[in-house]
Amino acid sequence: MYICSCNGLTDHDVRDAACHGATRPGEVYAHRQCRAQCGNCAPTVLCLLREAIAAAHLNAHPAMQGRVAHA
Repeated sequence: MYICSCNGLTDHDVRDAACHGATRPGEVYAHRQCRAQCGNCAPTVLCLLREAIAAAHLNAHPAMQGRVAHA
């Protein structure tokens, strides 16, 4: 789904950036060679990025699967 209409950024783009090491929204935009313009997408980018990082962490540590992370 599109999460940034200014840059045509999708949820897949965020996950791809996370797979390539992005840990901050600015790194997601840089991976797509764009930048936040109006800023409305920034909270969603951050949320999706955190989810992608958490999923990658769980996949790297199968013993942690099934546990709920508390932030």
